[in-house]
Amino acid sequence: MMNYEPLQWVLDNMKISRPPMEAEIAKELFKFIRNIIFHFPFFDRWEDVWINKSLINWHKEDKFIDKFIKKYAGKEPVKYRFWEEKKKKMTYLSIRFPEHYTDDTSIYLKDILSEKEGVKFSYILMNQVLNTQVESVKEQ
Repeated sequence: MMNYEPLQWVLDNMKISRPPMEAEIAKELFKFIRNIIFHFPFFDRWEDVWINKSLINWHKEDKFIDKFIKKYAGKEPVKYRFWEEKKKKMTYLSIRFPEHYTDDTSIYLKDILSEKEGVKFSYILMNQVLNTQVESVKEQ
């Protein structure tokens, strides 16, 4: 999905229409969440999902999840806001990065982004992709 061309259009548009780094973080965050859920499918709930340096690098160091956390650990939170046309309101999201990344530090997905925010973030991003594919929508 990360290679899906319409998603790239939306991310490229975000680079010029949104504040600096939002598009880059959006793409990387989407991939980060996907990789954690895909590679560590032994969690039942979003609130239970945790990782640490030992778990991430059990096979090989410097893969995507490891690089993402190294890049953003200790950085200030990134705030997003999106206009929801149907609700006629702004939606606000905050992505919080872990302060530290060590073998002993457990990083919970819920501390980076709540489940509600994660689903909403994914929905908004995918909705923007779908909007690039539809010429018009008629109410029935």
